[in-house]
Amino acid sequence: MTLAVALPSADARHAAALMARALGLEIDPTDLSVGEPIDGAVNRTWPVVHGGRKYALRLRREETHFRYEKGVAKSALVAAIHAAKRVGSSDARAADGLAAASAGRLAPPHAPALVHWSNGDDLWALPWELSDWCEGTTLARQADAGSIARAGAAIAEIHSVRFEGGYPDLLSLGGKPQDFAAWLGAGIARELARGRIPPALARFVENVAARADRKVAWTLAHNDLHGLHLIDDAANATLWVIDWDNAVVAPPELDFVKLRYWTRVDAGTGQLTADPELYGALRAAYAAAGGPVLDIAVSRACEALWLLRVFHFETDRKLAGKPTPRLFPPAETYLAALHDLAKAA
Repeated sequence: MTLAVALPSADARHAAALMARALGLEIDPTDLSVGEPIDGAVNRTWPVVHGGRKYALRLRREETHFRYEKGVAKSALVAAIHAAKRVGSSDARAADGLAAASAGRLAPPHAPALVHWSNGDDLWALPWELSDWCEGTTLARQADAGSIARAGAAIAEIHSVRFEGGYPDLLSLGGKPQDFAAWLGAGIARELARGRIPPALARFVENVAARADRKVAWTLAHNDLHGLHLIDDAANATLWVIDWDNAVVAPPELDFVKLRYWTRVDAGTGQLTADPELYGALRAAYAAAGGPVLDIAVSRACEALWLLRVFHFETDRKLAGKPTPRLFPPAETYLAALHDLAKAA
């Protein structure tokens, strides 16, 4: 059976086929409990209960506007690279780690363990994965001193694994590493080549790239770190970091850009918004846990790059007739933020 790229949440037979492939079992659809799906920009996740155990069944819905590694089950790739780097492997050796690790239960750092993953098969053409479910409350909805401390410590631990330089993506790992100026310049040039940025703003980000002569720490960066992707399981003193599809090797400053803009969900608008107090507390908890010192100039450069990327991502989706997911601000928000960043420079 080949599935279309729109799995209806009510059709447990499709979920059963995927679960059977993942678990190597014959599964009766009536033995499954399939919850309401959770939609992201490129993935849809179903909570599924089978045999008294709760799973997350996560399918990539489309890759047209996805700028990272296409056709790759990213959680497995991140988990294997992270495991290899934790034991001191070189970047090149870490890049070869997925095949060797595929027999075990992988998990990206602070994420639930993967039960099964696929880069695409006869059941679903795009990458999909089955993982353990994680319980808890997102920091975007509720945060206290304990959850903030756990989040800061988790991010610091993720950033403790170092690489030899920057890379365009994780599939380039082990090739020729880039310094910060080359990494940033390539990223900014790619975005400006789209031709949508007003000339004054384009000159600002070009100047940011031209001044990028900093030496940086190269770490594993989640690159989609915001209040909805940090889940605190207070009962077990565990902080989960989910959704690793955007992961890159980058300066640690990159992971604090989205946290600055998308810290919590605003009760009035229902959209992710900035919360300077919560953001400052997360930064302080990160520093207290031994996270690298964050450089102001590197942070500004990473912020400019991200604003360009998210502006183009949302603009492309809008032009394709795909609405921005309800929790996220529209494209013009990020162009306005880039103006503000230029004025403050």
